[in-house]
Formats: sequence, C-alpha cells, structure tokens
Amino acid sequence: MKAIKIAVAIMTILLVVGFAVVIYTISTRLSDGTLSKKSEEVEMLSEKKVAGKLADGSGEPFDTVSIKIPAGCRLADTQLLEGRVLFRFDGELTRDCQRVELYDSLNGTKIGGWQIDISTD
Repeated sequence: MKAIKIAVAIMTILLVVGFAVVIYTISTRLSDGTLSKKSEEVEMLSEKKVAGKLADGSGEPFDTVSIKIPAGCRLADTQLLEGRVLFRFDGELTRDCQRVELYDSLNGTKIGGWQIDISTD
C-alpha cells in the first residue's frame, strides 16, 4: 500500500511539472511575439503586390495555368521552393503517369519536367 501512495505522489508531481512547462512555453511565445509573426509575414507578402504589379516588376499577374493530368493519373505531391512549383504525378505506368513537372510561380510558365520511362532495353 505504501508503494502505491509513493507512485501516486510521484505521478502527481510529474503532472504538475508538465503543466507548468506547458504554461511557461505558451506565455514565453506570446510575450516574444512568436505567434504573431505569421500575420507580419502575410502583411509583407501583400505589400509586394502593389497596384497589380508583381514583386519582380513584370506587370499584371498571370491568368490561370492549365496543368493537364492524363486519365488514370493523380497529383501525388506539390512543393513550392524559391519561386518554383514542382508537381509530381503518380498512377499507372501504362498511361505515362510517372512524371514530374516544374513551373515558375511568378509567371506560370513551364520550366521543364521529367518523364519516367520504364522500358526494357
């Protein structure tokens, strides 16, 4: 019985310490502005597009870019990095679904791509 009382006391202390750590973490993040940085980043992004001009000075934003996905294929992954968007397609090998395409995110033009060809040479 004495061992159970000691175990309960130790678990109670651990719970109190855990709650204290969580409360401390939340309060420090609120005080140093970590949680409010996202709104500042959104403001910075909106300032880059002033009066319909893009950040690179290229003029009006581009229209919708049509990316064709063959029947039986699916968009497996998308990544955005340094002004480029990478699309990875997946699906049946017989329909040429295994491919990757790279687009410029500033003007919507296709930069290039890779087609995975499974052939027996």
